[in-house]
Amino acid sequence: MLAEKIGPTVDLSLPDQFKAQDVLEQIKELHPDYADVLDQSLVAVNEEYANEDKIDLTSVDEIAIIPPVSGG
Repeated sequence: MLAEKIGPTVDLSLPDQFKAQDVLEQIKELHPDYADVLDQSLVAVNEEYANEDKIDLTSVDEIAIIPPVSGG
């Protein structure tokens, strides 16, 4: 749903060292209508969930936003 609304890619300006929350904050600035969904989303870097540690941009190939899912 999120990719359908804002597109499959987003260009961001990140520092050499950043946190997953920095990614979400920049996307919320670009797409404030989806702030609620982004507040509940997780960030994955190179196909692994990011934690609260700083991320080295030079080691990043892909950043993915994982929105909340529901199921039954």
